[in-house]
Amino acid sequence: MNKAIFKVIAAASVLVAATACTSSGEQGKPSPTSGGSPTSGTSDSAKELPKRPSELSLAGVDACKLLTQAQMADVKVTETVPEQIEVSDFGKAPGCFYENGLKYSYTVVLVTNKGVPFWLSGSGNVDAKVVNVAGYGAAQLTFTGTNSVDCSVTVDVAEGQQLHMSYDPGTEKGDSQDQMCSKASKAAGLAVETLKTLK
Repeated sequence: MNKAIFKVIAAASVLVAATACTSSGEQGKPSPTSGGSPTSGTSDSAKELPKRPSELSLAGVDACKLLTQAQMADVKVTETVPEQIEVSDFGKAPGCFYENGLKYSYTVVLVTNKGVPFWLSGSGNVDAKVVNVAGYGAAQLTFTGTNSVDCSVTVDVAEGQQLHMSYDPGTEKGDSQDQMCSKASKAAGLAVETLKTLK
């Protein structure tokens, strides 16, 4: 029963982080088009995604097969749980929880109806910054003004599609925001490497 509650909380975290970005109010993050300088001194061009090395369509991909057994061991998860998960208002999409008991989980969602540029608009209370994941542009997403909730990295794998990976600490607290983002980015990179082999 506790594990079921943890899954609900993890899924809710993905949903809340995403919907927070679509709220009409802006908190602590000026829009790149407002004339002020964007968060962290980045320029408008830094908010642009680099060209993809190749298109990696998510259509028909099994989210619970995006981390191999060796990769799961690398990030220290032991169980996969398939689930339809809604990110923001995109509608439910194929997803998977990669879990280490109640300690923490990685949640991957295969969004095929909205691309990564959605996150880079500068509105809402989620900070987004462009990062590189396995050679692909991605957006690293964190709640504005917090540093202990979770971190998501969503990768621009194909036109209008994104591989959305979240790290949720569960009962294993104590990681800094940078550490959580590093874990999300690492898992996302492993998933992209697997995705390359499926095409």
